[in-house]
Amino acid sequence: MNAFQSPSLDITISRGDVVKEGWLCKQSKFLKDWRRRWFVLTPYCLCSFKTSDIYHSKPTEILFLRDCSTVKSADEDIQKENAFRVDTPNRVFFLIADNNQEKESWIGHIGRQMVRPSVMVNDSYGQDSD
Repeated sequence: MNAFQSPSLDITISRGDVVKEGWLCKQSKFLKDWRRRWFVLTPYCLCSFKTSDIYHSKPTEILFLRDCSTVKSADEDIQKENAFRVDTPNRVFFLIADNNQEKESWIGHIGRQMVRPSVMVNDSYGQDSD
């Protein structure tokens, strides 16, 4: 299965799921043009939209974080300031933030969501019950 899903995949994002959101430029898959998109990060995926009205539109792309291996700066990779990359087995996804502070914020937030434990551990595990 590809890490990126087509927009035909139905996904519902509630306000409580949003970890971070904002404008980024992304490189299109085939034409390699740069397009400004509204990105929404949730605990499980990174979605891009044509507008910031995410509650009334479908995403243009969905990246499932479980499929991501790396998120890191990419200024030198693509010779553009404030660039970063999200690596998956099938594709490297290049993004550009408006400034360095936003770039570092996106890298940090995406990285933290990528390493979230997939299994919840019972807090009372190993404690004696009364």
